[in-house]
Amino acid sequence: MQETTVCTAVWYCPVPRFFMAKTAVARLARKTKYELTPCAICGSREAVAVANRADLQREMERVWTFHNARFRHPVPPKYLTDRVVFSQLPAWRLVRCASCTHLYRSPRETPETVKRTYSEDALSESVYESAYARQSFFYRAQVERLLAFAGRVQHGLEVGSYTGGFLAAALEAGLSFTGIDVNPGATAFGARHGLPIATCSLEELNPSQMYDAIVIWNTFEQLSDVKSACLVANRLLRKGGVLAVRVPNSAFYTRWRHHLNDVWAPWAERMLVHNNLLGFPYREGFTARSLSRLLKDSGFTIGRVQGDTLVRVSDGWTKRAAVLDEWVTKELQRLTQRGWEAPWVEVYATTS
Repeated sequence: MQETTVCTAVWYCPVPRFFMAKTAVARLARKTKYELTPCAICGSREAVAVANRADLQREMERVWTFHNARFRHPVPPKYLTDRVVFSQLPAWRLVRCASCTHLYRSPRETPETVKRTYSEDALSESVYESAYARQSFFYRAQVERLLAFAGRVQHGLEVGSYTGGFLAAALEAGLSFTGIDVNPGATAFGARHGLPIATCSLEELNPSQMYDAIVIWNTFEQLSDVKSACLVANRLLRKGGVLAVRVPNSAFYTRWRHHLNDVWAPWAERMLVHNNLLGFPYREGFTARSLSRLLKDSGFTIGRVQGDTLVRVSDGWTKRAAVLDEWVTKELQRLTQRGWEAPWVEVYATTS
């Protein structure tokens, strides 16, 4: 039985006032509906508390302070998106499933709230341009990995295309991909760049359309129902088709957050913040066990696991030393943290 309530969450920000820009206040003060649900992976209601509201507020304050020291001030509020301001409000509580180790919000936002949040999240053209430039370069690696695993893809689909960075990289490599996203502003931006992006959700696609590959990069963890998404993807894939997902590693987050107050604190904070994990602004946090179970239960067989870091987030408003700091941190992580030891993990699976 689900319990639903409506509340308004306003988080106090102790650092400079630019963080409490109008956009941030509007997002933080928006009324959001929540519901108490079991684990999205295995259905268990037995869970262990990982972080409460006060814990997460302290983590977000560290995120704000960390970036505040690295920005070139005064930075326009619109460039704070996905670094100190996120589409969804911070979680009230994070718990870990006692059965499959999956990390999730409890209570969590309702599906209607999630769809409204991402469909109404409008950004300026310059912010879209900045994200597009970074991501189209970054996603070349995903194109190479997909080709190495699946070979030539005749017809592929990207879920959560945003501005179309992956689609641009795929087109550059000669692949035939279309994209979907629920945000009309982002899809319109992609369309202006000549990219085939439609405004819809995965569940709204024509069920008769079949694909060789479906990829979901940095979006899977924000979907309202990951199990439903996997089942729909299986139905839309041809036999032997590939599903590739890129997700945050919650085991990495829970392991390193324990070091935030010991001698490892400077390194732990740096690794978590540079990968947008401190404060954990995501709906779902996967582990090797929970994602393996989800894919197996949905009719997939895992073929490859690739550890990685988050796409570079520094830009023209970041101090030069901070740009170098992010680059060094992520290069060291790529060299030393492989597979499920990495902060972000890509999993490539085929239909069984």
